[in-house]
Amino acid sequence: MRIALYGNYLYELAVALRANTDNDVHLFLDSRTIPACLSEEIPLRDETFVHSEPWVTYREIICPRRAKLTKEFSAFDVILTTDLGPIFAARSGTKYVFIPGGSDLTQWPFPIHSRSTRPHGLRRDILELIIAARLRPAIRSSVSIWTSGPWSPNRLAAGRLGLTLDMFLLQMVDTDLFSPSAGVPRQTDSSESLTIFHPTRIAFESDPRVVEVGGYMGNDILFRGFAQALQRGINARLVLIDRKNSSDTEVAKELIEDLGISDHVEWLRAKTSEGFTWREMVDHYRACDIVASEFSGWTGLISVEAASCGKPVITWVEEDAMERLHPEGHPFVQAKDDEGVCAAISMLADADIRRSIGESSRSWVLAKHERGQVARTCESMLARLGFT
Repeated sequence: MRIALYGNYLYELAVALRANTDNDVHLFLDSRTIPACLSEEIPLRDETFVHSEPWVTYREIICPRRAKLTKEFSAFDVILTTDLGPIFAARSGTKYVFIPGGSDLTQWPFPIHSRSTRPHGLRRDILELIIAARLRPAIRSSVSIWTSGPWSPNRLAAGRLGLTLDMFLLQMVDTDLFSPSAGVPRQTDSSESLTIFHPTRIAFESDPRVVEVGGYMGNDILFRGFAQALQRGINARLVLIDRKNSSDTEVAKELIEDLGISDHVEWLRAKTSEGFTWREMVDHYRACDIVASEFSGWTGLISVEAASCGKPVITWVEEDAMERLHPEGHPFVQAKDDEGVCAAISMLADADIRRSIGESSRSWVLAKHERGQVARTCESMLARLGFT
């Protein structure tokens, strides 16, 4: 089966699907938007597999029927697409599945409703209106929509489009790369500082529309809970990432100062403005004791990557959604408010508890999110839709 995939979010899926020699897999990436995390990936150098060009420009968006990407898509049996790919897939004559990565479902189809959540101006607003006019019918025309879960922002956006979500493809991770440190796990005693790594972008504005589109990370919950843990005598430090796309970094620094915890907080910066590579992130995961992910109600890749590295993860995910996806349970340490964060940190100060949860987290990821496993699930889902 000839399968085309479009978008950075689908890189791992493309690599995993390609492992099945019955599949002829081609990945299309816009050369101007490839993130730093992919920069060291060897498969990107294979021109028989990855096709990297400036596929999506203003001209292509305005006239997608004439776009080169549209013509490329027409040669495949099925297209799996994220980002703006549906605009071109819809005009290719090939059936396609939409696998949204976030804003392509929750934000871009609704330029007026989401205007307060993005940069705007006359030219930007006009472009956003054109994108939405192309993207909304393209999403509706897909043979299926596979989100990573029935999270509230996804369900709300789908409802606005008159659609329902009933098929889910879990996020995947390279478990060989994101793996625990070799040898004996790091131990801490009462004289050593417990390291909590929080690599999530800093965005805790409580604007309802930001929350609706999944832009709220709830970092302030972590900061306040961490401060409470310090007051209770927990010896810990919090490691954050200072990145250019974190909208509330300066506000966070002010809050951290007001809470009196600045001496216990370390900010990391990548060597380049593009951010850390996956291999650099693995080193940071391995160097910490606990990972704090987002407190938005849904799982991001940080939670899965950290768990794959054998680290206990403090987060908050919607229980009804997780029950639907994982009725047998999950290993994440739930914390919905600052008191919950404080309690979680206090519990995980025990090295034996950290080790136990970390080991179960790794096992859970291997069973649920390992990219080969998810690729086999994807093939089964395609078969259910008539693609073989």
